[in-house]
Amino acid sequence: MLTPDFDAIPMELQKEPRWVVWRDNKVPFCSTLLNSKASVINPDSWSSFNQTQTAYEEGGYLGLGFVLNGDGIVGIDLDKCVHAGEPSPAALQLLDRINCRYVEFSPSGTGLRGFGYVKGKPIAGTSGQLDGVNVELYANLRYLTVTGKAILNGPIASLSGFDDLANAVRGQLLQKRTEVNKGNLPSPSVQLLSSSVGTLTTNMPTEEGQRNRCLFDLARYLRGKMPDASKDELREVVMQWHHNAFNVIGTKDFAVSWADFLNAWEKIRYPFGSILQPVIDSIDHINPIPARILILGYQSTALRLIRICSALQIKQDPEPFFLGARLAGDLIGVHFVEAAKILKAFVKDDVLTLISTGSGRKASRYRMNLSMQEKSW
Repeated sequence: MLTPDFDAIPMELQKEPRWVVWRDNKVPFCSTLLNSKASVINPDSWSSFNQTQTAYEEGGYLGLGFVLNGDGIVGIDLDKCVHAGEPSPAALQLLDRINCRYVEFSPSGTGLRGFGYVKGKPIAGTSGQLDGVNVELYANLRYLTVTGKAILNGPIASLSGFDDLANAVRGQLLQKRTEVNKGNLPSPSVQLLSSSVGTLTTNMPTEEGQRNRCLFDLARYLRGKMPDASKDELREVVMQWHHNAFNVIGTKDFAVSWADFLNAWEKIRYPFGSILQPVIDSIDHINPIPARILILGYQSTALRLIRICSALQIKQDPEPFFLGARLAGDLIGVHFVEAAKILKAFVKDDVLTLISTGSGRKASRYRMNLSMQEKSW
């Protein structure tokens, strides 16, 4: 197993806060939370490059990975193409064919990983075999392991012909999937997941009978995070979900889960994040903060969070409101650790009352200790 060379990893990747660490079987974990799995569809579980390097160096992880989110950075994964330390000519020719200028060894040392940039909206991802090379091309909803052990240490360059290559690979993959559907069982020869690609770790059933609920949760989350996703992009996610859940769910036919997902997608009235957004939009940032808050010495970031808490309380009144540190951090533009400290200060200063502490996926509950007559701010 190759250890990462952090200094050799391209700066174009380092600057993006989309890093995870991984353990056995390439299961991704959040770099800033102990024993908390990461998900390629949950940005709250990603971290900065420096945080991920620190987590790796503290021990307990085998490597780090970079999440592809559809912004144009794409990854090429060529499996089992390195023999006795020498990449196969066919693999190198394929990478050169699309102008890939950064190429590194995979953690096992038996494969190659390339990164580049594609303008527009590239194909979300596909995998198959081309010219005798096991090829996986990804642009979104995946993470790829990164080692920094480069054999070609060029820039993250624009890749020509990426979509053409993906279409060529996809044509063979779709043929294989048709063969799978005929047998109504997943075939080991169809590589829906690569050894280096992270799996969905949220919205997954743990026992039979949870399939419908988990599919609805997945559809709600994607409807909020990817409202303009194409059917092909959604299918890729649901196929991965089905593959991971196959041994748990009672309904084995992918077509049934795909139909149920599409039905849920059409029925969702409140996508993930949509309930909160109107609350945030309703905040009046012009009216002054009450004097008894100003004398506490909070600066602009904390005052912005106070306005958000007040709006949430008005929305939920007379019940407490839910707010997690990660969401709070996203709303005010700070790391969730800093947001947690600000919320703790609010409780200590009696601005908020902590009703219940969050755990797992459930956020903490607070009550605002201000008169609801002060709704204008």
